[in-house]
Amino acid sequence: MTEHERLLEEFEDARFALLMEGVARKEGERLEALNEMLQENPEAAVPESLDKRCLEIIDRHFARERRRAGLRRTGRVLRLAAIIMAISVLLFTSVFAISEDFRLATLNLMLTVTEKYTQFNIKSSDGNSRQASPSPSTASSEYFQNAKIGWMPEGFECTESVPDVLARFENKQGDYFIISIKPGSANVNVDTENPESLEHITINGNEGLCIVKYGEVEIMLADLENSVYIEVGTSSGLSVETAKKIAENITIL
Repeated sequence: MTEHERLLEEFEDARFALLMEGVARKEGERLEALNEMLQENPEAAVPESLDKRCLEIIDRHFARERRRAGLRRTGRVLRLAAIIMAISVLLFTSVFAISEDFRLATLNLMLTVTEKYTQFNIKSSDGNSRQASPSPSTASSEYFQNAKIGWMPEGFECTESVPDVLARFENKQGDYFIISIKPGSANVNVDTENPESLEHITINGNEGLCIVKYGEVEIMLADLENSVYIEVGTSSGLSVETAKKIAENITIL
């Protein structure tokens, strides 16, 4: 753009601004005159009945908004209550186990429920976090020193492994599952916020939860005899039944 073109463009902009300023001034004067005329004319006043209806409409709108907010809060409370009920089933069925030894051990499983997660905590009788007992067995598996994976779906291969912590398996379609073995001395958080389903499960005598969220499955089991947590997580391409079968075939050595 040449200097002449730039100056011409600025001139056109300034001219347009001056024209619009005049239009705005005239429109303002017209509206002020109209306002004075309406104020001096009693017949131009807003009828009381119309004013009342407008206020009622405004009140109804905000009442609906308040009800919606209340329903959202109620929904959160009900979802949290459902989670607590499922976990209560876990605790009570464990407490009333037939075996006296198992009953006493199960009382050491502490669960803390919040709106966003549920925390598993294995406690000893003195209230401290329970340490894993040394296993008398010297056996070990390919991925975990203290656990053996007895079954996995066909076509899956290990793509990532952290010894004695986790192993990830994936197939050619991109479906995957992860197995993790965690010590009982740790506090483990499980995402239970707005799940599609939440189920109390018992696998190989170990109590736990099965959570489905966004189609993905997470199973968390507390093995109190060996003081470890067994966790199985799958992508949305695998079913709950497949996740449970994987967990059923994990043996703590």
